[in-house]
Amino acid sequence: MSFENMITTAEQYRQTSQRKSNAHYGMSESASRKHTLLGVPAAIASGIVGTAIFSSLNSPKEILPIQLAAGLLSLLTAVLVSLQTFFNFADVAAKHREAAASYEAIRHKLDWFILANAHLSGSDGFEQPLATLLEISSNMDQIRRTAPSIPDRIYDASQTQVASNPILGSTGKP
Repeated sequence: MSFENMITTAEQYRQTSQRKSNAHYGMSESASRKHTLLGVPAAIASGIVGTAIFSSLNSPKEILPIQLAAGLLSLLTAVLVSLQTFFNFADVAAKHREAAASYEAIRHKLDWFILANAHLSGSDGFEQPLATLLEISSNMDQIRRTAPSIPDRIYDASQTQVASNPILGSTGKP
């Protein structure tokens, strides 16, 4: 591997890290929205059910429609809370945020790596930068193994300016 190939590989890792970061941030926002979409109606329904039950305790028996509505709303509340617990969108959002931040940290390391090694050429001093790049690659693999999955359509849609604006210009200089 030459220094040029090493820098090209680092740029490819940088682009991948940015795309994965963007995709995970997008998934985190989506999971947070879903958590809110289930949680707010569940909280509102729960409040209404509680109020209706307490108001019907001292009421005459003629308010059967209100009691039926409260019962149905109670059932809806239980379904919403069950769905929220089952899908656990808050935890999913947190895991995606953590993966996105990890990929972003990798991208920053790659920025520094490229800037620090872009001027090198020949075969002297090649071992240390290569070892650093291999360590960064290993870190990316570790994140990939622990991060939640991203649907292909989301990953493909996570466009980034990194690919069109590499850290080094066409001259190979920052």
